[in-house]
Amino acid sequence: MPILHSFKQTVLDLGRGEAKTKARPLTIGDETLDRSAAGLDRRDSERAVLFWLLSDRALFYVVGDVPSDHTYRIPYEAFADISLDYDENADFLPWYVRMSISPQGEGSITRLEHGTIPGHPLGVLPPVPVEGVERERFARGEIIPLSGFGTCPRKFRSALERRMELAGSSLSITGADAAERKHRAVRRKALSKGTSS
Repeated sequence: MPILHSFKQTVLDLGRGEAKTKARPLTIGDETLDRSAAGLDRRDSERAVLFWLLSDRALFYVVGDVPSDHTYRIPYEAFADISLDYDENADFLPWYVRMSISPQGEGSITRLEHGTIPGHPLGVLPPVPVEGVERERFARGEIIPLSGFGTCPRKFRSALERRMELAGSSLSITGADAAERKHRAVRRKALSKGTSS
């Protein structure tokens, strides 16, 4: 099982580059994607692959499932709450990420339309606003899952914490100390293996 999980984690890490490519058409002006996390909606299946990408103004959420991918730009002020919960007993995708989005109100959410511009096979269609009934369905998690299991590096967590605070949105993180202890233990183990070989 650890080998399978390691393989899945490698695939997710490689997928981050593709997720950034898919999210880039939703960026506004000089906005850049500088932090990312990856995961699955379930630890032991590939029903949906999830990527959380951060800029200084929004969280970009790329979800890959059958038959297509979904890409959203969600400004931080559009969140009612984000929670990150660490499970120190899990070796694979130890963070549980749950997002609550305001069904109405602040923050203009946009998404990419599926398909390409006619006559331009490499061009993507312009962003579409997520409003009204569609936003309500999105906020209820009826369109794509708004929770899943992932790897959330410390820099990702710190950036998200800072940006949610600036937007006045709620973020809760539990288990960060346990995550850092486990991370240090893994690094010490790797270093001791390196010096003994």
